[in-house]
Amino acid sequence: MTLKIRKYLMIFILCALATALYGTAAYRVEQTRMQPPSFAISCHQDQCVPHTGSFSALR
Repeated sequence: MTLKIRKYLMIFILCALATALYGTAAYRVEQTRMQPPSFAISCHQDQCVPHTGSFSALR
């Protein structure tokens, strides 16, 4: 393999890796977004914190 072919192969592999990582992250975000709203509130030791509210609602 010549140096030029190795360079282009490495660029292709890095681009494919970056695309795969981005696609995986986008898929996980979409799966998290599609969860039912029952997971929107987490209660622990009599303190319920809504995850969908704004900062002003927490005051």
